[in-house]
Amino acid sequence: MVLEPFHELVLKFIRNTNRPIFLTGKAGTGKTTFLRRIRADVTKSMAVVAPTAVAAINAGGVTIHSFFQVPFGPQIPAGSNEPLKQVSQEKFKVLQCLDLLIIDEISMVRADTLDYIDTVLRQVKGSIRPFGGVQLLMIGDLFQLPPVYEKDWGVLSRFYTGPYFFNSLALKKIPVITFELTQVYRQKDPGFVAILNQIRNGSVGDEALNQLNAHFDANLNDNWLKDYVTLSTHNKLVNEINQQRLTELEGEPHVFKATVTGDFPKEGYPAEEELVLKVGAQVMFIKNDSSGKKQYYNGRTARITTIGQGSVKLSFLDDGSEFEAVPESWQNVKYSLAEDEQKVNESNNGSFSQYPLRLAWAITVHKSQGLTFEKAIIDIDAAFAFGQAYVALSRCRTLEGIILKAPVRSENVRTDPEIVRFMQSAVNEAPNEQLLNDIILGAESELLMDIFDFSILTTGWDQFKIFYVANEQLSTVLQQTDNLLQKEIKAIGDRFMKKELSVFNNNQPLWSNETLKERLRNAATYFVPKLDALAAAVNDLYAQKNRDNNPVEFYDSLNHLLVSLKAKTAAFIRMPMASSGNDVISSVQEAGISFKPVYKNWNVKVLPKEKEIAHPELYKQLLNWRKAISQERKVLEHTLVSENMLRDITAKLPRSLNQLSQLKSFGDAKATDLGEPILKMIRSYLGENDLFS
Repeated sequence: MVLEPFHELVLKFIRNTNRPIFLTGKAGTGKTTFLRRIRADVTKSMAVVAPTAVAAINAGGVTIHSFFQVPFGPQIPAGSNEPLKQVSQEKFKVLQCLDLLIIDEISMVRADTLDYIDTVLRQVKGSIRPFGGVQLLMIGDLFQLPPVYEKDWGVLSRFYTGPYFFNSLALKKIPVITFELTQVYRQKDPGFVAILNQIRNGSVGDEALNQLNAHFDANLNDNWLKDYVTLSTHNKLVNEINQQRLTELEGEPHVFKATVTGDFPKEGYPAEEELVLKVGAQVMFIKNDSSGKKQYYNGRTARITTIGQGSVKLSFLDDGSEFEAVPESWQNVKYSLAEDEQKVNESNNGSFSQYPLRLAWAITVHKSQGLTFEKAIIDIDAAFAFGQAYVALSRCRTLEGIILKAPVRSENVRTDPEIVRFMQSAVNEAPNEQLLNDIILGAESELLMDIFDFSILTTGWDQFKIFYVANEQLSTVLQQTDNLLQKEIKAIGDRFMKKELSVFNNNQPLWSNETLKERLRNAATYFVPKLDALAAAVNDLYAQKNRDNNPVEFYDSLNHLLVSLKAKTAAFIRMPMASSGNDVISSVQEAGISFKPVYKNWNVKVLPKEKEIAHPELYKQLLNWRKAISQERKVLEHTLVSENMLRDITAKLPRSLNQLSQLKSFGDAKATDLGEPILKMIRSYLGENDLFS
């Protein structure tokens, strides 16, 4: 992907600020491609999540619900006295060092889900700032598929004005920066693009409808056209069409079973577990070419020409070229903490290997999101949800490639007016370099304000002391601790913000201001002993607690208070010596990572020791080679060869392409594509080491 100045500006905002960013754009503007570039170029500790299992797999991430352990049902916004969210110890550690959270397909994420994420991150980070100071990058098009909310709206409507992510209460506390990709790559005809824009905005005119309906074919029911894909809102009709057309073909059906390794949930299977094909079947690729050769893309259609032993050959419908399909692998990503690097590590928890094909005489509008077709039969007569007509029509490259199964009526083209209003406001002023500089300077001031804001401690203390109020013997201790926090810490912090911090000019770098640095040193001298005394008081109270019958909520409140204290203390210790806000943030992260949560009936889980690497030096060479190839091809490292595969290679030291292809999950395709440089490294390594064996 060639980066334009617009893309470079987005990357600058991601690298240099922690403001939430909404990256949007019409269908076909390259949002998914740019996401891959962001993941490759940005060094922040990040995680990628999506609202559905398939969307998460396609984005190379995990589902929101699994990553944040979101309960099912509507999530009521948390008040100051609400029970804390329960987070496992492993997840606690991962979230502690998270800098950037990328949410793909944000149009399908509800406001209450985003507020739940905000609550968890503030709790884990020990910060009062929205999302605990973690930057959000939200990617998607609001004019496409909406969130599912109708069943829960009776409850949610008491708290929210709407179901969309921008109705989130947390996002109302911090400005969202919106970047809109405007260059459409999928469609080249300006007239067709103009029609799609009218449909997207819900303002389609009679002339546009007439141009569309000129492509209605009244005889289509009995004449399913060759080389066309049918897009329908009806899942049942799609299945019937595909099965009927497959049955009509002569010849024996061939069944290809997927290979599933490790942990890979069924609901996240990105392709058929058992793919049934015949010669002559019309199919569609459901994955971009991971080799980087761009021989096929997600949505490219073809017809099966030959099926042999372990071989599927096909002819592309767009240009007639021949191609032999090979199985692709999808990874079930797991995020864990690399304590030595203080970063979130991304690893493969399981894999799913299958031919990246799907029967493609018909497909649902929902599953067509993100795909591109040359020719399509559009069946949206019963379109009921906002955005369905736009998603279906915008899959096509040209207006000439569309055949309508029924005329499009104005009631089929539905766009929520709330989305139109939000988008008009969001893109009213485009972000620029001046805004970037202003935010960078303002962020330093915001960080200092956050450090001296002790609300997170007062809230945590109120939730913790509830478990002690019935014990009259501790009333004096509770009152003394209350006074320490409220009068000697919180009140002084509020006064410092008002009297000291507010007088400094946000347009000048704060960390090079010697007058301010001196006041920060004095503040640290005062607050660190006070925070240590508060931590000691909390630990003393915990030591006096009977450990046998405490509810889980007690340990949640204890951990929340202790990690908040540790984060505040680390900030004050580092602050006088810091040369930038990042110095303070790093110290806070280190404190969080070193924090050991206390859990009810907690037994340390002994993890099985990772299998020892047979030839560490060769393994290191292979890792470096994989990194170089991934950068050259602009793909993620683990999509080329996983760490487990590299370990297997170093253990078995294959000497030929055939031996390499026999390794678990490697296969002929990878051996052909990547085998020679791997074998060359093995031969070179063995040649060096044979001298000393």
